[in-house]
Amino acid sequence: MILRAACIALLATPALAQETPVSEAAPEVSETPAPRPDPEDRASEVAPDAPGEAPEEATAETPEDAPDTPAQWQTLRETPEVYASCLAALEEFGTEFVERDSITGQVADCGIANPIEVTEILPGVELRPEAVMRCETARALASWVSGTVVPAAARTGILAPLAAINHGSTYVCRNRGGVASGKVSEHGFGNAVDVMGFRFEDDSSLAVEPRADSGTIEEAFQRAVRGGACLDFTTVLGPGTDAAHADHLHLDVKERNGGYRICQ
Repeated sequence: MILRAACIALLATPALAQETPVSEAAPEVSETPAPRPDPEDRASEVAPDAPGEAPEEATAETPEDAPDTPAQWQTLRETPEVYASCLAALEEFGTEFVERDSITGQVADCGIANPIEVTEILPGVELRPEAVMRCETARALASWVSGTVVPAAARTGILAPLAAINHGSTYVCRNRGGVASGKVSEHGFGNAVDVMGFRFEDDSSLAVEPRADSGTIEEAFQRAVRGGACLDFTTVLGPGTDAAHADHLHLDVKERNGGYRICQ
């Protein structure tokens, strides 16, 4: 009886549950982020198109299969109202200029619909030598000289009043970088001016050149006028951008999507 009771008790005791090993879930592996594209190459003479802007390929002549496609310079033609407003602004600045007939270049896309020849940017401030450009470029130049360059020279305390802006080129019909094919330079539309230096009333001059960390008032002046140019021009390149711009400031009024500007 005792043995039978023990067996019954043993059968009634629940079996110990064996622990079932639980495998740990494999840790989530985050996706490797796609590599970022290289930064835009902004060291070319004229800044690249803003994101989403269609490229503008320059060709030596208008394609035969698109005879009605206007040349790029024609797309920049101002309306009579816009052109008249620009001329009025130049007169208000006191700019000395002469209107010229439309000009075109050897490359079909080069040209200026309403060119003007500027001899004096402001009263007493010459453009040396005189130069042809679009009215919009001349207005930006006058605004920059009036609002930035003249005051900056005065604030140095050592530079005499500004007498002239020395430039290397304005309208020149060529592709960017002077290569045989590719996009037309903004110079080819009369949109750009290359400032080589500044001349003052005491006949002293200040050339544009690398001055980074020189700690001089000349460096301060060059930094000030270069930074101020970004308010009047949409592209500003110069010393430090690349070797091609080590001795001048490239200033242009190229229009981009969303008012995009490049100031280097």
